[in-house]
Amino acid sequence: VLDASAKSTSGIEYGQMYHLGHYDQCMDINRDRDSGLRKGIISQYCLADVYLESYLTRTQVSRIERFNETALVHWGVCMPASCSERDVVQVVEAISGSRAVSIPKDACHREVIAEPSTLDIVYVSIIMFFVLMVALSTLYHIQSICTRRNEKKTTMVYVLRSFSIIENIKKLAQDSKDDHGLGCINGIKAVAMFTILSGHALLFLFGGAGYNPGFYYEQLKYLRNAFLLNSPLLVDTFLLLSGFLFARLLLIELDKRHGKINFGLLYIFRYIRLTPAYGAMIALYATWLPRLGSGPLWDQRMLLEQQRCRESWWRNALYINNYLGTDSICMFQSWYLAADSQLFVLAPLLLYPLWRYGRRVGATLLGTVATVSVVVPFLVTYYGDEVADLQSNSYFANVYVKTHMRATAYIFGLAVGYLVHIMQQKNITIGKQKLFFFWTASTLIGTVSMLSITTFYNSAGTSDYLYNALYAALHRLGWSLSMWLVLACVTGNAGPLKKFLSSRLLVPISRLTYCAYLTNGLVELYFSASQRVPLY
Repeated sequence: VLDASAKSTSGIEYGQMYHLGHYDQCMDINRDRDSGLRKGIISQYCLADVYLESYLTRTQVSRIERFNETALVHWGVCMPASCSERDVVQVVEAISGSRAVSIPKDACHREVIAEPSTLDIVYVSIIMFFVLMVALSTLYHIQSICTRRNEKKTTMVYVLRSFSIIENIKKLAQDSKDDHGLGCINGIKAVAMFTILSGHALLFLFGGAGYNPGFYYEQLKYLRNAFLLNSPLLVDTFLLLSGFLFARLLLIELDKRHGKINFGLLYIFRYIRLTPAYGAMIALYATWLPRLGSGPLWDQRMLLEQQRCRESWWRNALYINNYLGTDSICMFQSWYLAADSQLFVLAPLLLYPLWRYGRRVGATLLGTVATVSVVVPFLVTYYGDEVADLQSNSYFANVYVKTHMRATAYIFGLAVGYLVHIMQQKNITIGKQKLFFFWTASTLIGTVSMLSITTFYNSAGTSDYLYNALYAALHRLGWSLSMWLVLACVTGNAGPLKKFLSSRLLVPISRLTYCAYLTNGLVELYFSASQRVPLY
């Protein structure tokens, strides 16, 4: 028991706050290697919070060095399962020399096999039903291929074939016959998603048990790391693409139907298209998530996620979770779906006047809304004393996830969609001089927007309210302007870049971005919560 517990602290100056001991050794005490059963004294693993005073720490970006402050250390201790939390506190106080020790909720883990709940059984039953449907549909498809049978295209056949693995692989890799020049969007989505997933990995890596997290905060200062560290900015790329694609779709349909569109059906179709997979992930979080693994941090993190999803699933289902309950959001990345859905609902209020009344009215309307979308983040950040730092829970809950703080990119997407629609409709081309200017300007603006994070994380971005507000308002505007790439690709003015982004290899990756978005948080959470030792 003593050997499996953490003995002493080290590296606190560099932010090493996790002293985990040996979790697996603790949980395997008195376990028979042949039968796997435990005999004699049963152990429990607890992760205590220990407050140590008068330390220099380097964990906060707001003040890189902090003197004589209390350091919170997470201290792993192995104890007999019969010991109470008070017993654990007394032992840790004796080992650490601190009189300020507490045991957080779900910080003690005992090996208990819990029976599945009714909700757990229902979830597994539904998943197994769809697995069976996939298996039967695939077998039916294989039989049709082998027998070369020409089947009638009835509704039942379409339903059966829709679950076939073979059919879905074909659809994933299939190019659209008439993509209106949108093939390069696949490449932009794929590249952006890779970068965003890397950024999420970094967030979980440095938000978890780190051996030297001070190194991370030091790296924020260097230009060479800006692209990866500022990967959350690429989320705006998806918002812009979402606005662009919706504008193209709606404007084409308005032309075809002479302005007569049932927007209610449009909203219902989107809800049906997005929600089943989304709901399946929420249900997984609310049921089986804590059973998927183990580790020193597992119960604290996974039970918290489960509780959040059980309490707030309805906010996710209504796509309002970026405004209600943001401090206890189910699936941290789900704010994007809420923001995108809200903008989707509001977009026709801008697009229909554009189509109906022409460019002059449309330009005035879009320009006004775009200006407001830039001014609002400035005012909220300046008067709300918010630091534009994604590591801050306050900034994430109060600023980062709000639709009115993220609308700029979507509005620019609507504008680009309208421009492309007009250009293709009237065969408008762009001259070489204008092309050179737009490429140069967008490259410079995008580079400045991306690299400006290093200036923010230096001294200017930690105490100057005006700088914080300007950064919050302008770096997203700059990134949206740099997305000239979208217009250039779609109109055939991107040269070799269009050829690369339109590659067939990127098509299936692009079509899997939604699934990657839904599952990425779970993967990162799993590795973070199952850590046995702090990562270097």
